Amino acid sequence: MSSVSSVSSLPHVAVADDRALAFQRYNRPELLRIGLVLLDTDYTLERDWHRLVGDDMELFCTRMPTHAEVTPAALKALEAGITPAAATLVPGLPLHTLAFGCTSAGLLIGDVPIAERLHAVRPEVAVTHPWLAIRAALEALEARRIAVLTPYVREVDDAFLDAFTALGIEVAAIGGFRLDHDPDIPAVDPACLGDALATLLDGAGPVDAVVLPCTNLRALDVLDELEQRFGVPCVSSNQALYWHARWIAGRPTCQAGFGRLLAGV
Repeated sequence: MSSVSSVSSLPHVAVADDRALAFQRYNRPELLRIGLVLLDTDYTLERDWHRLVGDDMELFCTRMPTHAEVTPAALKALEAGITPAAATLVPGLPLHTLAFGCTSAGLLIGDVPIAERLHAVRPEVAVTHPWLAIRAALEALEARRIAVLTPYVREVDDAFLDAFTALGIEVAAIGGFRLDHDPDIPAVDPACLGDALATLLDGAGPVDAVVLPCTNLRALDVLDELEQRFGVPCVSSNQALYWHARWIAGRPTCQAGFGRLLAGV
């Protein structure tokens, strides 16, 4: 005799009617909507932006797979993943700005290829990335002589040095923590950035600004402290990207506590 009970032997259970219910359509407010494509190894950018986002804005994030290597070859290879990742961002909901969130990859891939990759999904939307945003920030701050503190290996630092020089921006000092694995970068304690910058600036002479590139570097929380200590504007990737993403959408911001760039000073 089979040990499996037949369906007919199960007790009868009454089933309630499944009713179609009326609802009222939600009138979505006309807020600034920004889409952000992050690397899957970025532990910092999204957190930083959630600290900055106000009631006038909606932020939508997606992530693209990486191999976690912070080397020129690995960074350039990220280009192919930008369009598929951007395609997952709130289909059917209009965006004002679409941002790709990797500073060194933005530098090595270039403005035009990144714009093409993003516009393949959202042809009507303004686009940006941290390297573009940093350049716009330095122009707004009228900074022509800078120091650059990075988490990168020498080869990536060299790419930034060459790029700034080509723009006519003098790099008085540049140095990095020599990290080539992306998840190691947010492990850098923000409290040590001041002393690292003091070492970098020693003997460099006056500068107009300090740049701290990399969306995974936890610099946002100490920008005001660094500016007070060294007396110059400090521009980080996450700060500049947020500022620029709003600016190109025609919704500039003025926020205290995160450096002169966001404070509008």
